[in-house]
Amino acid sequence: MIPSINPPGDRTIGLLAYLYGPGRREEHVDPHLVASFDGMAPDPGRDPSTTLKALQQLLDQPVQALPEHARPAKHVWHTSVRTAPGDRMLSDEEWAEVARRIVAATGIDPGDGQSGCRWAAVRHADDHIHIVATLVCEDGTRPDDFRSGKRAQAEARLIEKELGLHQVAPGDGTAAQRPTSAERHKAERQGRERTAREELRETVRRAVAGATDDEEFFDRLAAAGLLVKKRVAPSGDLLGYKVALPDDRNKDGEPVYYPGVRLAPDLSLPRIRERWSMDQPESPPAPGPMAPSAARRHAAAALSDAVLVVHNGEDAVAAAHISAAGEVLDALAKTSAAHTRHQLREAAEAFERASRSHIRAARGHDQALRQAARELVRGGRPSAAARTAPPRPWRSTCCSS
Repeated sequence: MIPSINPPGDRTIGLLAYLYGPGRREEHVDPHLVASFDGMAPDPGRDPSTTLKALQQLLDQPVQALPEHARPAKHVWHTSVRTAPGDRMLSDEEWAEVARRIVAATGIDPGDGQSGCRWAAVRHADDHIHIVATLVCEDGTRPDDFRSGKRAQAEARLIEKELGLHQVAPGDGTAAQRPTSAERHKAERQGRERTAREELRETVRRAVAGATDDEEFFDRLAAAGLLVKKRVAPSGDLLGYKVALPDDRNKDGEPVYYPGVRLAPDLSLPRIRERWSMDQPESPPAPGPMAPSAARRHAAAALSDAVLVVHNGEDAVAAAHISAAGEVLDALAKTSAAHTRHQLREAAEAFERASRSHIRAARGHDQALRQAARELVRGGRPSAAARTAPPRPWRSTCCSS
């Protein structure tokens, strides 16, 4: 069961119109209320005598009771709660209890005599509900919803167990930020298979693979076609960066930029710089790019050596090798032939998810793998002849006649 809390909004009526509407592809079926803050909120889905406006005014009443200058600009709280594919279908009564537990856990309506916000839970599909609340309590104060996302996830883990649903592995804070529902809907409208956030994350990871300094990293981002903005201190020091897809625009026609840390925790500029802070310059300097086949053999040898380190080395050293092995996979995905590119991209993505850890990598020990990733990127894709040539027969050199 996944609660997905969206950024606060400013129009209760607009959100209700979407929840009770047909959906963007007529996917909403029988929208109706399953629970509310007092159990008596009007339901525009099942009661023809009421309206969306009546429900909106009821929810917004504590907000409107404040002086205009004291009203929060973003006062609409919204989360969806979705069961996993294969889970049984919950009844309206079960979804109502889920909604009450989620708003209590997140501080939206804590119960036990404490002042809470007004909220309503709408169901328009078998596998999920939406909860909408207004972020002013009945006594005019703001709710204690700090870290509401983590609190909702923790409560969802308990609910899954009690209701016999698929149990999602608890998060440990290392995961990359998931695309929001708005980002997913935007990708669908634009005909994209993935959201802009996901495309940018993959492109930045490939740019990092084997890079040795800021200049090379930013050159790779530009070569990949990304728009790049750098954050510079008054002293002139480079502090960070953000990237955008050229064709991903907001309603004003401006590019939508994502800071590196919002793509993934390890893609902030300070964390990226850790990768090459201990790198040593090539010695002797390479005369030119290594042949793709040779680069792949070198990478295979470096990975083989790394396996021993991961099994037998200290945790921090092993973490560095695991991270650098991810760079090798990213480099292979970037330079692979068309018929294997998709599989390698999936492998690189799966490896990145599996290798997330709180253990801080001891950089410098992973130089052989990072050099292998660099050679793969510099060598490029194998030629068509190399990809189709049959393997050479093995020949012993120890006792030739």
